[in-house]
Amino acid sequence: MDLTELKQSARARVRPVVLTLDRLGFSPLGVSILGLVITAFSGWIVAKGGLFLGGLVFVIGSAFDMFDGDLARLQGTVSKRGAFLDSCFDRIGEAFLFTGLIWYFANLDRGPDSLALVLVIATVVGSLTTSYVRARAEGVGETCFVGLLQRTERVILLTFGLLLGRWALVPILGFLAVATLATTVQRMVHVARKLPGPEAAPPAETPVPSAETPAKDEGEDPA
Repeated sequence: MDLTELKQSARARVRPVVLTLDRLGFSPLGVSILGLVITAFSGWIVAKGGLFLGGLVFVIGSAFDMFDGDLARLQGTVSKRGAFLDSCFDRIGEAFLFTGLIWYFANLDRGPDSLALVLVIATVVGSLTTSYVRARAEGVGETCFVGLLQRTERVILLTFGLLLGRWALVPILGFLAVATLATTVQRMVHVARKLPGPEAAPPAETPVPSAETPAKDEGEDPA
């Protein structure tokens, strides 16, 4: 089963939750905001040292990224504005979690874990640039859906790392750091190959001396 089939299976399983949210009067935007608040709370829990509990709360907040889209389709309110805000909230939610991780690794009882901090920062840079390259590609009229590691995979790996504890989280962050930066480069190359390059400039014409303007001798200094 590939990732697309896995997502479809997950959507079918959470369908009752989406129907319940609809009956309770939630709007897709309200669900997106609630998901952002929950994800921000998970970052706070992680910052306080609760990796396992923070991972559980992060799973719940990330699930709302699935709920809001399905709720919009159910209510017939799918719009570009909703998709735009949803993408923004996703990135802000990730930022809260990574901020919590930075705070956690910087305030360990035995002192800051420098390696883990470097890996978290590298993962943040890779995650941001991965999203930026895709957005910039769409800004110049191209699509960019390729990538070794996209958001869904990042969320799954981060969740496993949080639930398993620091012994697994640091290696997972190392993999995420390398994979997200590699995805950025992969997307840059993919989009750059599809965009037209500069056209060859026509050769400059050599001026032909006229009778009114005599040619200068080779030894004559320029004016």
